[in-house]
Amino acid sequence: MKKRWIMNLLLASLMLMLLAPAASAVAASGSCGEGLTWKLENYTLTVTGSGEMEDGCPWADYKTKIDHVVLSGGVTRVGAENFSGCDRLETVDFGDALVEIGDKAFYGCEDIEYIHLPATFRSFGAQSFRGCESLKYVYCDGGMPRFNDSCLWTGNYIAVFFPTNNPWPYEYTSTLISSYGGNLGIMMGNFDPDNLPVKDTGTTTEEDSTEETEEETEATEAAVAALAETEAPTEATVPPTTVPETTEATTVPTTEETTEPTTEATTEETTEETTEETTEETEPVGPVEKVGGDGWIGMVIIAGVLTMLLAGAMIFRGVSRKGRY
Repeated sequence: MKKRWIMNLLLASLMLMLLAPAASAVAASGSCGEGLTWKLENYTLTVTGSGEMEDGCPWADYKTKIDHVVLSGGVTRVGAENFSGCDRLETVDFGDALVEIGDKAFYGCEDIEYIHLPATFRSFGAQSFRGCESLKYVYCDGGMPRFNDSCLWTGNYIAVFFPTNNPWPYEYTSTLISSYGGNLGIMMGNFDPDNLPVKDTGTTTEEDSTEETEEETEATEAAVAALAETEAPTEATVPPTTVPETTEATTVPTTEETTEPTTEATTEETTEETTEETTEETEPVGPVEKVGGDGWIGMVIIAGVLTMLLAGAMIFRGVSRKGRY
């Protein structure tokens, strides 16, 4: 009998040891803001009620036991740093009423691969998802929210999708993309729960890499084509044009009016100047011929003088010979 009692005690202790992890999965509960309560069960933290979460981290003692977060339809704000450092957190269901995510709310949650935000969402807090190294896809169901300081900076490329029925303003998205230095892409695409990103296992084959590149290229091309075909809902969404509408009206008349008169005036002035220069150069031709005639007379005079000198020399020579004889 004693042996049986000892055996039962050992079996009970063994059962308690086996059930201990399951018991620890149901961790705790409490409040996290006016009208909001939280409960951690089976590594899933659920927030229920209506209103804004308080800043801080009410579940700070259970950060390492949170794998999933579910927000009820009444939660409008995630408090600052509420899930910062939850290194096991993989997925977040933001509900359908969320408006804002506080500063550093999910800072350093390295296992989150995608997030899906409802149409009510309006603002990313500063560095709210900074350091989420696995984050690749952000789906927004509504208009373009505010992207505060480095809210999606992970050091890797992130694709942000806006809904097909609500294109975001081109000038704002292009500025945002430039500010992320090529690590952020914004394109058209609706959230599809049946086609979610597959968790990265750490091994990537060449075939997988090629398929991913092709998918991204197709998505980008589709987004560009859709943007080209979609009418902008507001004036702000119209992309800047290279050539203003008034170019044709101002350029053509100016060219015709200015070029032709200028050409005629230039031609007349050039012709008049050329005629005057030609006349001035032609006038001295008469005097030149006169100078040529005076030269001929001079030569005749010189020849006559030389003849007279030669005759005188001969006469003088004859007189000299007669004196000798």
